[in-house]
Amino acid sequence: MKSFLIISCLISALHCFAQRPRPVPIDSSYGFGLIFDQDFFTPQNQDRNYTMGVSMNINGPVFDKNYLVLPLFRKGADWLFGMKKWHNEGDLYLTSMQLFDGAFTPLNIESTTPVTNDRPFGNVLGIGASRTSIINQSEDLINQNSITTRFIVGIIGTRVAEAVQSYIHKEFFAGKRAVPVGWPTQISDGGEPTLLYQIQFVKPIFEQTHPVKTQLKRMQATWLLEANLGYYTNMASGLSFRIGRFTTPYWKFNNSGMSVVSQAPTRIDKKPEFSFFVQFRGRAVVYNALLTGQFKNNEYELTSKQVNRFLFEAESGVMLNIGKFTTIFQPYIMRTSETNLPLARNHSWGSLALYYNW
Repeated sequence: MKSFLIISCLISALHCFAQRPRPVPIDSSYGFGLIFDQDFFTPQNQDRNYTMGVSMNINGPVFDKNYLVLPLFRKGADWLFGMKKWHNEGDLYLTSMQLFDGAFTPLNIESTTPVTNDRPFGNVLGIGASRTSIINQSEDLINQNSITTRFIVGIIGTRVAEAVQSYIHKEFFAGKRAVPVGWPTQISDGGEPTLLYQIQFVKPIFEQTHPVKTQLKRMQATWLLEANLGYYTNMASGLSFRIGRFTTPYWKFNNSGMSVVSQAPTRIDKKPEFSFFVQFRGRAVVYNALLTGQFKNNEYELTSKQVNRFLFEAESGVMLNIGKFTTIFQPYIMRTSETNLPLARNHSWGSLALYYNW
């Protein structure tokens, strides 16, 4: 982890010496989105485990400019990990940036001392820059795929989540929910810098279109392969299925709200577009800083033997496009327990995403 931090800080300087790539067209559209992850949306609604997440996403050509600094780091990481040549082979690409915060808590949030048979408190605040490249766009579906890379700079151990969770419990659930007092025991309390580099590969494996309006899709299935290196080091693979009336291409649709780059449909008429989707993933976890800690000494952190290495994830939801507006609602997102402690449990949450594209 330390070597990754040092190397990542140097790769942006190396990037300027790399060979200039061939010109690849960039998607000129812009989009803005707000995503809210909350277990409030689910029947289980306990406000525990992954208790909340908020993300502000914006995509457009300007977010590939080096003067924004973070895209330069992303390009350097792409070069270091061999992804630059994949991006250079693309037929089209789009870029985006994301600002997000995610919070995790144990089952008991009323204890001022660590709950040693459960996960620790954890909070990550970060900003990321990403690029999605579409490869073989003009060929048959079976030969198409997309590559997304994302570089994130963040801080773990801030009190942002504590402030938000305390406010919500006091103002909206007074007398019904406890005010959390255990945040001083969180991983890296007080703040500590962190990094993450992500690679996502998406390949369409099946698609059924309208017999006349071929851009209008009725069914679609894709395969996802993902790798993360940094504060959450893991690999995942899964399948995604959509059914409905939609034109959004597979490389723009991403029902993982904190990762989404764009939801702009390819308009063929003024009728609303909609789809129902499900996704299933398996994930192999190597390292999770929000469970086992990073560099700082923590009052409480898990050992590597207390972390489950294999997780199953599933989610479902609906997407609605009306004009330039898109809404994605996921009433159920599930992940199996990340620990093997006595209070280990599966957890679920929901998500609401609102987008405007122009």
